[in-house]
Amino acid sequence: MTTKASRAWRSHGDVAVLGTGSALPGSPVSTASLLDRVSHRMDPGTRSLAEAIAQRLNIQTRHVSRQLKERIESPLADSSNAALGARALRAALDEAGLGSADLGYLITHTATPGQPLPSGAARIADLVGFAGPHIEIRQACTGFANALMIAFGLLAAPRALPIAIVGSETGSLFFDLETFTQQRGQLVNLVQIGDGAGAIILAPAGAARDRLYGAWYGATGLHRTPGLEMREGGSDRPSSGPGPLLFSHDFAAIARAGAGLFDAAADLARSQAIEPGKADLIIPHQVSGRIGEHLARHFDLPDERFFVNADRIGNTGSAAIWIALDDIRKTGRGKNRECLVLGAEATKYMHGGFVHAG
Repeated sequence: MTTKASRAWRSHGDVAVLGTGSALPGSPVSTASLLDRVSHRMDPGTRSLAEAIAQRLNIQTRHVSRQLKERIESPLADSSNAALGARALRAALDEAGLGSADLGYLITHTATPGQPLPSGAARIADLVGFAGPHIEIRQACTGFANALMIAFGLLAAPRALPIAIVGSETGSLFFDLETFTQQRGQLVNLVQIGDGAGAIILAPAGAARDRLYGAWYGATGLHRTPGLEMREGGSDRPSSGPGPLLFSHDFAAIARAGAGLFDAAADLARSQAIEPGKADLIIPHQVSGRIGEHLARHFDLPDERFFVNADRIGNTGSAAIWIALDDIRKTGRGKNRECLVLGAEATKYMHGGFVHAG
């Protein structure tokens, strides 16, 4: 009988981490400031509900790529999806001591593209001057895991050059300010979403101390209705462009599936002899500022074993894991420690992860 664990794709061997980087648009925006910007569209009851949702999610600040003054807006200067991705990639290249010409391949992933074609990968390549091959994966919170499956395979080739992976999201641009009264669920999107990008440079492992291993990617969504979808899009269209862009959530389905996705991820880790309870640090997908507390109870582990930054930057979707990894590396929290990543995505119920040995 085929198990859920056996249906996932697993990496083989290790890859070296040469550098990481992240980029966030503008200054942090508190919940009060965020709601002040849209207060002219809210009655007092709606604002109180939004405040309660933000408190329940424990998301206190986030970064956004728009002013939130008009119903539909273009991204602020240097805050488009591709611009943020390019900033994060430059930071990762700087740490690695490399230039774009040293890369062999560029892989990007996003759920909030600036436009359908050319891809965001092509636009990021232009911005950093990368003349090599590139690919973009259209995916949300587990885009990092899918990208790693490709990267591990490419890096197994003889004389493989370093590979860059960039996750970039501008979810705030996919929010219509006219939706509060018709769709109260959009208040969750308003207070939860954060914009940003994260990047990593990988290479064949060699004798590297800083490395990734035990990566996997799987899905449990066959014939299941999506928990999250967005049916049309391209956030870089003019503000006067047609139609609102909206994420549609089935919050009940997401709540029902959440624990199971993390359980599936933990089972995959165990199938590779990686016991979650023995990890020095665990980075879950940053769905909320309380995800660490929830998973600590679920897995019967101490709260301090979980790294969470969603309370400061919101849910940055496809970028969240790379931003978190950059955070623990730059602050030294991941040094000489094994960090287990547990990713989950509600679109078609995917999961993925890896281990970082710093």
